[in-house]
Amino acid sequence: MTILMDGNYSGHSGQNPPTFWKAVLDKLQDLTTPDQFKVWLLPLEVVSYTDGKLTLLVLNPFFKTYVINNFEPSIIDTMEIVTGQRCTITYSIRTAATASTKTSATGLMVDTSIGQTSQLKPSSLGAKSESNNSFRQISMSSLQNTKASPSLSIDSSGRLNPSFSSLVSGSGLIKTPGRYIDTRHTFDNFIVGAGNQFAYAATKGVALSPGGKHNPLLVYGASGLGKTHLLHALAVDVLKRTPSAKICYLPAEQFVNDFIESTKKNAVNLFKSKYRTNFDIFLIDDIQFFAGKGRSQEEFFYTFNHLCESHHQVVMTSDNAPKDLSGLEARLITRLQQGLLVDIKAPDLETRIAILRAKAELDDLYLPEDVCLMIASNIRNSIRELEGALVRLGAEASINGTEITLEMASEALNDMFSAGKGDAVNVDTIKQFVSQYFKITLSEMESKSRARKFAEPRQIAMFLTRKYANKTYPEIASLFGGKDHSTVIHAIRKIEKNMTTSTVLKKQVGEIQQLL
Repeated sequence: MTILMDGNYSGHSGQNPPTFWKAVLDKLQDLTTPDQFKVWLLPLEVVSYTDGKLTLLVLNPFFKTYVINNFEPSIIDTMEIVTGQRCTITYSIRTAATASTKTSATGLMVDTSIGQTSQLKPSSLGAKSESNNSFRQISMSSLQNTKASPSLSIDSSGRLNPSFSSLVSGSGLIKTPGRYIDTRHTFDNFIVGAGNQFAYAATKGVALSPGGKHNPLLVYGASGLGKTHLLHALAVDVLKRTPSAKICYLPAEQFVNDFIESTKKNAVNLFKSKYRTNFDIFLIDDIQFFAGKGRSQEEFFYTFNHLCESHHQVVMTSDNAPKDLSGLEARLITRLQQGLLVDIKAPDLETRIAILRAKAELDDLYLPEDVCLMIASNIRNSIRELEGALVRLGAEASINGTEITLEMASEALNDMFSAGKGDAVNVDTIKQFVSQYFKITLSEMESKSRARKFAEPRQIAMFLTRKYANKTYPEIASLFGGKDHSTVIHAIRKIEKNMTTSTVLKKQVGEIQQLL
């Protein structure tokens, strides 16, 4: 292996990685989780690097798509820091002839044919600190030689106006005085369903007219339902239309930590100036974190009041409605309730399926319909868990070189499916109460008779089983005489629809629920 003075490199599978790639991996390790680094970045091999064109060897087409969608911008940014040159990346797919075992720059041995890792004893990897210094000098030199960006313009008053593209880093992030905005989270890729439609519409309305009648806006709901996605989408939407808009996004925890730090340094006035005067839009996540934090909560109250009264838009999220947030002062709760409050509920089956399909398409992952239905039926309360299930399936398929099937998915996701089912209501109990309420026998309720006196109780029992027993549609079909799961879906939807128009049916279902 030879590394030329201009950074060019040409090698073959099985060689030790070039020095510049060791440095790139070292930096990427700090930007990712240990699992992400081991599974997706460590198996990458450098085939060649010539005149800013980097070719990487990947395990298979899915692996390539996943790296492009999730890590390529970070790799390009890190390569520029290390080599002082912006690169483009092409990919070569591994074949049986090129599969090999290599040693990484971090001292991990990786069998790249299956993606498994095992720890090696520390080895001599070169003078790391010395090479890092040289890379830092190259990076500083490249920064000093950078010309003004063509994506910036100067207005009539001589001020520099950015374009949206100039705000976005190579990894798709926009820096704010708080945390980064992720440009992958947009209104266009937010899957809208019955449970989040109002929250989506309200947030998009604020993006179109910030500081207007919906100020402040509070979106509340359980974790993992898309509240943070909406905050990022709002920011992206505003900045696309007005790149010069001043936006701050931060979790409530950071606000508290910054306030504590400013108190220690006797710089509270600087803190107030930072958060009260510099922003057009102030986005703050998870305000329940203020509970029980007296001084920080008081400071947030005054900051929040100041921004709203000066017509700066404030958008917040929390895991509950203000009245249900224990540990918050009454005056803050009252102030929050004066704004627009919108809740975001767990997605229904159709929305969960749509989310899975959209995510699978984005990751270029083939997801069979039966697998999609199984995941959506078992994971009901968190979009993050849905996405996590899909990532796990993709990783399993990529590492083991197998297709995603119902059997494979059931085994791979078994622990996710079984979590949280311990508190389910017993199905036999539901059947018993329903049959007793309608004065029919269990066998009559489970029969194939379409007579209303039997069919409606059976449909109610299916509805309650779905609601309280944590059972999937196929499982419910099996529990009620082996019916097809589509019959179960039809029965449950019929009960849900009729309950909105029939007070008698609503009363019957309500009384049975009281028994349960």
